Amino acid sequence: MATTHSDALAPASALDSWRYLKTLPSAPRRGWVWALVAVFAGTIVMMNLGSNVLGRIVDLVNGLELPVLGGGHSGMVRALVVVAVALLAEALGRALGGYMIQARTRRLAMDLRTAALDSVLRAPVPKIMELGTGNVITRLSKDIDNAVNAVSMMGERMAITLFILPITAVTMLLIHPLYAIIFVVAGVVMYPFIKGTVRDIPAVANMVSTSEATRNNVLLDTIRSLETLRRFSLADWATKRMERTSWQTVQAWADKVPLINRIIGQGTFAFGILLLGSLLLSVPMVQAEWITAGQASAAVLLVVRLEVHVFNVLFFAGEIQYAVTSLGRAVSLATLADDAATYAGSHTAALAGSPAITIEALSYSYPGGEPVLRHIDLELAAGTTTALVGTSGAGKSTLAALVAGLQYPSAGRIRVGDVDTSTVPNTWITEHVALVTQEVHLFSGSLRDDLLMAAPQASDAQLLAALAEVGLEPDTALWDRWLPQGLDTLIGAGNEEVGAEVAQQISLARMVLRQPPVLIMDEATSEAGSEHATVLEHAARTVAKGRTTLVVAHRLDQAREADRIIVMDHGEIVEDGTHATLLAEGGRYARAYRQWERGSATA
Repeated sequence: MATTHSDALAPASALDSWRYLKTLPSAPRRGWVWALVAVFAGTIVMMNLGSNVLGRIVDLVNGLELPVLGGGHSGMVRALVVVAVALLAEALGRALGGYMIQARTRRLAMDLRTAALDSVLRAPVPKIMELGTGNVITRLSKDIDNAVNAVSMMGERMAITLFILPITAVTMLLIHPLYAIIFVVAGVVMYPFIKGTVRDIPAVANMVSTSEATRNNVLLDTIRSLETLRRFSLADWATKRMERTSWQTVQAWADKVPLINRIIGQGTFAFGILLLGSLLLSVPMVQAEWITAGQASAAVLLVVRLEVHVFNVLFFAGEIQYAVTSLGRAVSLATLADDAATYAGSHTAALAGSPAITIEALSYSYPGGEPVLRHIDLELAAGTTTALVGTSGAGKSTLAALVAGLQYPSAGRIRVGDVDTSTVPNTWITEHVALVTQEVHLFSGSLRDDLLMAAPQASDAQLLAALAEVGLEPDTALWDRWLPQGLDTLIGAGNEEVGAEVAQQISLARMVLRQPPVLIMDEATSEAGSEHATVLEHAARTVAKGRTTLVVAHRLDQAREADRIIVMDHGEIVEDGTHATLLAEGGRYARAYRQWERGSATA
């Protein structure tokens, strides 16, 4: 069996999925009932009339008369008319029922996808990050499509199969009660096989979906890091990683093959029992004159029509389980945000001003990995700027992510003001703690629309003032080049791309408008190494002023402007003080800063 990553969010059970679907706006109502009625009516007409009369034609050939239809040439004509009408009724019932089932299913899928997306937007950010973007996309798209396609492709056939088995059994029992023997034998023999197949399918189905989600995560991660991969010549590494995860997906799909072969074998065996049983029973009953040759022909014909439906039962058992697992994955995503509702009864008031941040005995380890942070104790004074300094892998960004609520700590706690962040919904954290990184997303639309997302009631004058605070003003070089239409300039996806430094200024302008009590900046001025360094650094200081700010400083010129500098190494705090104090101590920071100064002087 293929080796795949375990999924961070288990699928909802079939019962839980059904209960959830019933809460959606287009939940099963009369439309489903009428669809099933149409299919049932067409099936019962064909089975009870069409197949039965078609088999009894043998009696007409033998000179016997049929009830109602009579005998002779006229009886034969009437019988053929009945068969034709039954076929037409079956076709109309199947077509109407299939259309209604598909229409209802697609409306239901639309509601589920909307609900799942809403849940993603409301769910705790660490939960979403743990799942991974690729996993979320798989659940929102492919998993819902799997369930929809299963119902769309099989819904009408599945309904017919569910009806045709009992209808066939009843019709054959009306011909003669002894035909019950073959159904009892087939059921007893096939039950353990079907039970085993149904038991094995969910694990295989979830393994396939999980491997696809992992592959999507890797693909998206590769696309996002193209610049880094090129810079460090990691294209071959990225390609091999993609090949490895893709191969895991291929292996997961290959694990379905033995299951399919098992289903085919079981279907052949089950149909063989029914067909041979009906023949073995019919011959002696005709010889004993318990039934006519026409009745025996009708019984065998009914069993022959069951062939595809016997296979359907087994295939549907597999596909239904696969679809139910896929549906469960989507439903579990749609209900992911429900945990946040547990905090509804303990409302926490908004912060009145910039708070102090207290970090107590904080530790963090990635699943199955070494500790990234080790027992961090730290207090950030209200309204001050603290810079985190250290080599790559020191734990700076991880600490910032924990304060921003992007991850849950493995141990310890974080308090923002008097609020323990483990006791409030993640939405409270994101409302009071803003994170600005180098990955700036500009929403598709006008610059005005983008900024209004941070302050919906702001006037154009306030928007322009916020842009001016971060160095974007009309009649300047940057403004004229990238924002020629001012607030009406179209930005974001589908429009002309603005410069990276301007995009970062726009993201900082959002913070000016939003006025968050706590601000965390991780490479928020990554373009400061360009000709616009002074502008971006000034913009960052403007946004940080008057609020509690934590800066992940990747360059020491960022750190020296902070009120306090924390030096980290291997997940621990090794130095703590102001720029002047740390220089005087002559430790790691002082050595690194002097080396940076020499490098800057020779640059």
